[in-house]
Amino acid sequence: MNRTLLIPSLTILLLAGCVDNQLVAYGTDENYLNFNHPFTDKAIADVRDRAERLCGQRKQVAIQTSKVCSLSQCTTNYQCINQADVIKYGL
Repeated sequence: MNRTLLIPSLTILLLAGCVDNQLVAYGTDENYLNFNHPFTDKAIADVRDRAERLCGQRKQVAIQTSKVCSLSQCTTNYQCINQADVIKYGL
C-alpha cells in the first residue's frame, strides 16, 4: 500500500476511537439521524445538542424516535421534523 495513504488512514482510524459520540447515519437528503454514544448523561446531552444543531440547519426540530442502551453504550435515533408537523401531531 502507498505510504501516503497509509499514514492518514491510520491517523483517522486512531482518532475515531477518541470520539465520544459518533453520527452513524445522516444524509443531506434524509431526515433521520443515528448516533452511537456512551451511556452517560453528558453523551446523551451532547447527542441531543448535535441533533438539534443539525436539524436546525434545515430549519426543523429534532425529535428523538428511539434509544436503546446496554450498560455502557447507546444507540439513539432522531428525526428532523417541520415545526408545523410538531404542532399538528403533538410531538
